[in-house]
Amino acid sequence: MTRKHLAALWAALSLVGCGGGSGFGAAPGGSQDIALARTKIDQGQIPRPEDFVAEGLFAEHDLPLEGPPCEQVLCLSTATAIAPALDTGRQEVFVQVGFSSGVDPATFRRKPLDVALVIDHSGSMEGEPMEAVKAAARTLVDKLDQNDTLSLVIFDNSVSTLVSQGPVKDRAALKRSIGTIQDAGGTCIECGLREGFKQLATRQVDPSRARRLFLFTDAMPNVGATGDGEFMELLRENSQKGRDTTVFGVNIAFGQALVTKMSAVRGSNYFYLSDAERTRKVFDEDFDFLVTPIAYDLKMALTPAEGSRVEAVYGLPGVEPGASEAVMDVATVFLSRRRGAVLARLSRPEQGPVSPNQQLVTSAFSYNAAEGNSGTAVTLTASYEGSEPLVSSEAWYSQRTVRKTVALTNFILGARMACDKWMKGEHVQAREVADRTAALMHAEAEVLDDAPLRTEAELASKLAALMVR
Repeated sequence: MTRKHLAALWAALSLVGCGGGSGFGAAPGGSQDIALARTKIDQGQIPRPEDFVAEGLFAEHDLPLEGPPCEQVLCLSTATAIAPALDTGRQEVFVQVGFSSGVDPATFRRKPLDVALVIDHSGSMEGEPMEAVKAAARTLVDKLDQNDTLSLVIFDNSVSTLVSQGPVKDRAALKRSIGTIQDAGGTCIECGLREGFKQLATRQVDPSRARRLFLFTDAMPNVGATGDGEFMELLRENSQKGRDTTVFGVNIAFGQALVTKMSAVRGSNYFYLSDAERTRKVFDEDFDFLVTPIAYDLKMALTPAEGSRVEAVYGLPGVEPGASEAVMDVATVFLSRRRGAVLARLSRPEQGPVSPNQQLVTSAFSYNAAEGNSGTAVTLTASYEGSEPLVSSEAWYSQRTVRKTVALTNFILGARMACDKWMKGEHVQAREVADRTAALMHAEAEVLDDAPLRTEAELASKLAALMVR
C-alpha cells in the first residue's frame, strides 16, 4: 500500500468508541490460526509450546465488543476484566482492545493484485506436503483474474523462475507449470524470497494495485539465511517499498517459531494449510481479506493504575514483563470476516478487594498519517464498575466477549505450560496443568453457552488425554 493511498485511508480513520455493526471486522496481521497445533493433536502428537500462538487463536474467533456501529475504515474499542490467570492463579486485570471496520460488504472489492507465487520444493516437502502445496497454488490461481499479474518462482537450495511477472491470461498454462514441480534439494528460503520480490519490483508502483508475495513452505531453511532476524529484515525492507508477504505453512514438521516472527513484520500474515478443507476455506472465504491491509503502524499505550504493571500482551509480540507502560505497535491491521482482539494483562499491586469505581488502567490510542504528520489521539480510562467490593476469589467482566477472550488466553497459557513441562520430562505436572486447563475451558464454554469455545474445550481435553506416561 503506497503512501498516497495510506494518506487517503488515514484521513477517514477513526479510533473512537466503535463496536460492531453490519460491516466487516478487522484483525491484526501475523499468525491467523493455530492449525498446526490442532493437526498435531489430531495425529496423536503433543505440540511444542510455540505452536500455541495467541494471535492465531484470537484470529479464529469473532470477538466483537459492544458499542455503536463502526462507521469508519477502522474502529477500536475496549473492555475490561478482573479474573484469575491460569498460570499463576492470581487475580489480574485484563484489557481487551477490539478491532472492527465499517467497510460496506455490498461495495467492497479487493484491489487488483501483482502476485509473486514462491514455492518451496525442497526434499523435506516430499510426498503429501508437495502435492498439498501444488493443489493450494492451483486454487490461488483460480482466485486471480485478468486484472491481476503473477510470477511463479520455485526454490530448493537454489532458485528458478518458471513464469515471469505478467498478466493472468491462461490459467490452464499456469496450472500446468505448477504441476511440473518436483521435490529436490535443500531449502534456501532467502533465495526464493529475493527472486519473488525481484519479480514484483518489475511492476510499477500504483496506488490502485497491491503487490504481495505468497510463500508456500515448511519453514525449515538450511541454505542461505536461516535466522529469523535476517528474514524479518528482508520482509521489512520490501514492505517499505509496498511489497508485502503472506506465508502459507505446510507439513507436520513445520518451523512455527520462525514463521510467527516473520508474519509479525509490517504487511505480513500467515496461515497453516492443514488439509484440503482448510485450504478451501482460506482461499474461498478469506482471500480477499488477507490481501487487504487497512492500516499500518497503529500505536496503542496502556498505563496501569499506580502500583500496577503490564505483565504481558497477548496477540502482539514485543512487550517486556514488568514494564509500567505497554506501548504496542500493531504493524498491520487487515480487513477480516471476524472482529479481532489484543489482550493486555496487568498485575494488581495487592490482592485485596477492588473497590467500586476504582481506576484500573488508562488506554491511549494514536496513529501517524502516512506522511508522518500527527494523527488522532484518544484516551480512555477503565474502572471497576461493580456495586460491591470485589474480593480476590471472584471475577468480574465488563462485557461477555472479554470473558471469552480471557478464557482463550488462559487456554494458550495452560497449553503452552503443559507442553513445556512435558518436553522437560515433567509428565505428572504436565498432565495436571492440561487437566486444569480443560476443566476451565469446559466450565467457561458452558457459562457462556458458546459453541466455538466448546470446540477449544474439546481440544484441551484431547491434549490432556495424550499426556500419559
